[in-house]
Amino acid sequence: MRKFLFLIGVLLLIAGIFTAWFFPSAYIGAPAEFTLKITIEKDNSISDIALLLNQKGIITSAYGYQLFALFNDTAKRAIPGEYELSPGSSYKQIARQISQGPKRDEITLRFIEGQTLDDWQSKLILEGVSATSVSDLVGDTRIKKSFAKGLEDQFEFLKDLPEGTSLEGYLFPNTYRVWKDQLPLGIALKQLSEFENKTEGFAETAAAQGRTLHEVITLASIVEKEGRNPEERRNIARIFLNRLKIGMRLQSDATVNYVTGANNPRPTLDDLETVSAYNTYRNEGLPPGPICNPGKEALDAALNPADNNYYFYLHDEEGNIYYARNAEEHKLNRWKAYGE
Repeated sequence: MRKFLFLIGVLLLIAGIFTAWFFPSAYIGAPAEFTLKITIEKDNSISDIALLLNQKGIITSAYGYQLFALFNDTAKRAIPGEYELSPGSSYKQIARQISQGPKRDEITLRFIEGQTLDDWQSKLILEGVSATSVSDLVGDTRIKKSFAKGLEDQFEFLKDLPEGTSLEGYLFPNTYRVWKDQLPLGIALKQLSEFENKTEGFAETAAAQGRTLHEVITLASIVEKEGRNPEERRNIARIFLNRLKIGMRLQSDATVNYVTGANNPRPTLDDLETVSAYNTYRNEGLPPGPICNPGKEALDAALNPADNNYYFYLHDEEGNIYYARNAEEHKLNRWKAYGE
């Protein structure tokens, strides 16, 4: 009888010790005021996760967490991803957190009319996106690097773009909410969808005018940079079309600035001699592609320009615009604007 009572006592003692060791860690916990990062991989087992938690100092016993998983199915539903967990958290708290998936940060990104892919890249780099992933996704027409071709399956208008074309001009400027962990693809898809909506019917209208959508968007990007209000943009669009019609060079300062990376209202003589397909002082016709991402006003102006017979224009230092029908009138306007 004594042996039986002794055995019961030992078992009760063991149960008490186990409960004192296991129960607080499993269900109560004492989370620290700081967090540690862990990454759970797709093929991690419960034992892998328990060992990882123990190695990172989040729990004190890998065996204890594995034991907890025998009684709690939540621990078996871990979703792969990166987590921030507080050391000392209970097994129940940890299991619940990693079964709900990584915390997702939603951010707001604002892109204004006239910004380039370089501006776009800089903004995403500030959000932790690598320059390589951006370049591989959107491409760079200046070096004949195409955008990621898988995008063509989702957006019909991308299928007709020339080989070596980037997404410059097609990422519609606006303010967007996006999951940070979906960058850069998530924001690009939203902007392309917005572009598709804003330019519905553009391709058909352009075709009826003997132009392609790409030509319209390229012109719109120049108009975006050169014009300062809807009326100016429509007049400037027509001036460029008038020039294209007679084989006259566009001579757009904005295209030169796109190559040099400068923002000179009046590029230097050296700038004007820059060797590039985008330099419309040296080359006839439109550049190979857009020089920025134009807004709706510039897009509408390029598709539906004003009716005029001007071939020249310039802005003075106060922003006033002067139009001219020929070189002599343009010289007179230069004297009015600059005294030269």
